[in-house]
Amino acid sequence: MDRLISTYILAQTDSQEQADAAIQDIVKDVGINPTKLLMLVQGLGEYLTSDEAFVRSKATALLSTTLATLDQSKVNASADQACVPELLKGLLALSTFDKFTSVDCIKSVKAILALVNVQTYQQTARHYVFLFLESVIKRYSQNLKAMSSDFVFGFIQCLDGEKDPRNLMLAFTLIKNIIQEFDIAQHVEDLFEVTFCYFPITFRPPPDDPYGITSEHLKVGLRDCLAATPYFAKFALPLLLEKLSSSSGSAKKDSMETIAACAPVYGSSALTPYAEELWSGLQNEIFHATGDELEQVALNTLQVITTELSMGVSLGGSNDPVEKFLRPIISDCMTQLQKPEMKLAKPSGKILKACAMASDPACTAITLATIPTLLSQYTSSDQSTRKKALLDVLLDFLEASTVLYGSAGKPTEHDTDFVTPLLTFKDRFFELFTNALLSSNEYNALRLAGVKGLHGMILLREFLSETEISYAIQYFVRIVLEDPDVELQETALNSLSSLALIMPGVVRSMALPSFFEMLPTSQNDMDVDTVVQKKTPEYILNAVTKIGAEPTLFADVVPQILEKLDLVANDFSSTHATYPIALLTTLLVLLRSKASQGHSDLPQYLDNLVPRLIGLCVYPTVSLDDGDSVMKNSEILEVVAGITRVVMIHVDTRAQQEFVKAIFRFFVSEDLSTLAMIKDTAQHVPFTPLRHDSRVSQQNTCVLFSTVIDGCRQQTVLPVDNLQQFTGSLVDVAIKTANVIQRTALSEAVATILNKYNKGGVMESFISQTLIPELHNIIRQEQAAFETREAALIMYTWITKAMVLSTSAIGYDMTGELMSIFSVPRLGKLAADGFNLVIGEQRDVLTKESFAVVRLLYKQRFFNHCVPVLVKGFESSTNEVRHNFLIALSHVLRNIPKQVLLTELPPLLPMLVHSLSFPDPELKASTIETFQIITKDAPGLMAEHLATLTPLLVSLTSARDPANTMKVRSTALKCLGAQPKSLPFTALRPYKAQVLKELEKCLDDRKRVVRREAVECRSQWFTLNGSIASA
Repeated sequence: MDRLISTYILAQTDSQEQADAAIQDIVKDVGINPTKLLMLVQGLGEYLTSDEAFVRSKATALLSTTLATLDQSKVNASADQACVPELLKGLLALSTFDKFTSVDCIKSVKAILALVNVQTYQQTARHYVFLFLESVIKRYSQNLKAMSSDFVFGFIQCLDGEKDPRNLMLAFTLIKNIIQEFDIAQHVEDLFEVTFCYFPITFRPPPDDPYGITSEHLKVGLRDCLAATPYFAKFALPLLLEKLSSSSGSAKKDSMETIAACAPVYGSSALTPYAEELWSGLQNEIFHATGDELEQVALNTLQVITTELSMGVSLGGSNDPVEKFLRPIISDCMTQLQKPEMKLAKPSGKILKACAMASDPACTAITLATIPTLLSQYTSSDQSTRKKALLDVLLDFLEASTVLYGSAGKPTEHDTDFVTPLLTFKDRFFELFTNALLSSNEYNALRLAGVKGLHGMILLREFLSETEISYAIQYFVRIVLEDPDVELQETALNSLSSLALIMPGVVRSMALPSFFEMLPTSQNDMDVDTVVQKKTPEYILNAVTKIGAEPTLFADVVPQILEKLDLVANDFSSTHATYPIALLTTLLVLLRSKASQGHSDLPQYLDNLVPRLIGLCVYPTVSLDDGDSVMKNSEILEVVAGITRVVMIHVDTRAQQEFVKAIFRFFVSEDLSTLAMIKDTAQHVPFTPLRHDSRVSQQNTCVLFSTVIDGCRQQTVLPVDNLQQFTGSLVDVAIKTANVIQRTALSEAVATILNKYNKGGVMESFISQTLIPELHNIIRQEQAAFETREAALIMYTWITKAMVLSTSAIGYDMTGELMSIFSVPRLGKLAADGFNLVIGEQRDVLTKESFAVVRLLYKQRFFNHCVPVLVKGFESSTNEVRHNFLIALSHVLRNIPKQVLLTELPPLLPMLVHSLSFPDPELKASTIETFQIITKDAPGLMAEHLATLTPLLVSLTSARDPANTMKVRSTALKCLGAQPKSLPFTALRPYKAQVLKELEKCLDDRKRVVRREAVECRSQWFTLNGSIASA
């Protein structure tokens, strides 16, 4: 057979006679012995899947020709259990080829449906049948319709008795396709029965199921089948109602979700006869809900049914389908609402809300039938709890109307010709909610309902007038500023926050002025607590941050905060910086919020906000008397730097270029003539922030200069004649200055320049031939002042970081030099800690967000380069130096991705265990945190070292050792507490008694945080027993 196949396939076009002879021999062989058909299919396998289209075409033609010329009765003989799966596999492959015609499709389908008893075969064969049917329906549905009901009946026979979830997923898809493509009228009941027999789905996937089929997948698939045709309605609804009365929560949930899915398809006429039974079944799941999820499903189902019944043809008056359905619902709910404080009143409100949301007719009917009675009950009641319960029901109606008729300030998909029936009762609603809000009743829940009610009325489209909205917002503002109840304040503030997004103009005019009037304008205002001033400035500014991010509002916030800053800048000293810091922090928080929301108005604040703030910080540094202005405060400079950074990274290159020129004019050219607040330069000292011997206050402003450079895009050109010379001058100042703030800022600026402006390696020769030798020389000069050597090392570390981020080879060379400093007295520890800077992520410096060059996988590359060298250095160094290698290693391990850590960790564990014996508390804490990660994510690896590690961790929980700081003790307890959660009982059993004994001592630790961790840890070890593999 293989020889004949090869002869046919390899025959050239001019050897047609040879090909025909081969095909005749194949047909003859298969005709004599039908089992050779399987050999033919197997032999053609490699040709049917060939990459060459010509080969695939010839193979398909051979198989098709053979099948077409064979006597059907003889082929049937081959349909035994062994052959059928392979034949079906071959047919499935053929069905995807172009030469598999509609005639072949009809013949194949008829043969399978007539001759293959599908359910007698293994899962694989059955799966091939369903895949084949899926394939031919996609390609030849029109041709298969010629088989009429025979195809539908045949499919039903194939499906009957199927249990495998993989096949059922396919079968459910086929059922939907058959319902859509074929006439099922003659077989509706049979198709329904063979489908509904799987309801409800009780399948539970086995552990580690490789197919990923869940119970939910099957439920959704079956639900889609039952909801595929209205023909199923008369069979499905009685059975679903029967299942709804089941004691199984899962079956109830499935029944309700299926009814909700089917209702829009089955239609009002099918649902109407069962309306009373549907309400009876659903109300029980709401009034006596066994869980929130079941209750919500029942409410959703009720809403869908009401929606569908609303579309039914009205036969007039009481026979209207939706009115007939709602009549008993309204009656039952209003009976419960006669006692609104009782248990069943709340679900009654939810039921009315769900039905009211369904349609305009339903909402109108329910509103007119219930609201007058509810309002009358409220008026006649004196109990606060009853009033609150009634307001909650009214709130439900407001929410239903908002969903149905649209929300204020948002595009609506609803028919604007419809208006909420609540308009009839608007004045009464406003009166009730306002009175509840303003009541002096101690029952704050009633007042909260008042806030929520007014908020809901504002949200309802075209419900309240502008005047009414203004009154409501004034009430909210009064609560925020004057009310003592925290929950009420938060609720009112949240309402203002959401309203600011949809009606910013009203909030801007009604809320912001009131907030800013409450803010102090001088130091005296801060010292006097007047009757009006009951809230702290921090509280009021926090409220501003909640409502002020919207562009219209923020445009009003900025000048008002700047006005306050102008007033306090001259009146507050640097020791009273809390209020100015709060003002600036408000701007920073709002700007970050705007950035996260993608607001487009950020660039404009590079011109009208940032220069003003920088001017406020620079101006007091050039005054003749060098007074103690609050704007010199270092924390204020940091906040202004943060504001500058957020705005800088959200403007384009052109805008950055202009701004950078102005900043360099101030800081580099020392020209403040363009600074608006400096009228006469003769009345001020020179501004020389980039000198090591200038005023400290001027040096501190380098924070702002560095921030501007860090925020620059790589395309923004720094306005200096020689960038290398300029960078060298910054390095020189950073080393000479005694000001830590200036040193750090200039180090960051240098690192940013070398990282961003090294395109094509243009700065590398400057780095390697000038900067590195100069810094090396200072660091290694033992006779030089320690502060100078320390400054050079800090600069060196920052440059190393800049190069490592860009994966420059210079960075790895510099890292090696850092390690060589580990042995230098006093500087070794600083160099080791420098690894945290090099590999750690800084929030505001050298980040992708600020356009730094940060290469992919730079941390992994740094790890692969450094760790072998660190290990070798540890092994060859003296005890006095070893701890520096361990410190550097701990910083590297703490900052690399977890997957890299766990992969490369095993050979490093002995070093880590050894590091716990060193006295350095920071090293200990860092190492313990690494062990905690290992315990959780690699318990097998941790188990190998328990004999050494567990006693060590126990010893680190003792306060008797001065080296065991509070952080070390609490971290050790966390790590110990993680062991019972991740490691097997058999591994921990030898240590349980000793650990529990030592933990008792920790319960008396003088630090509360340690005692708390000790209690948690001891609880984990105490409950550890043989029946728990992982607590």
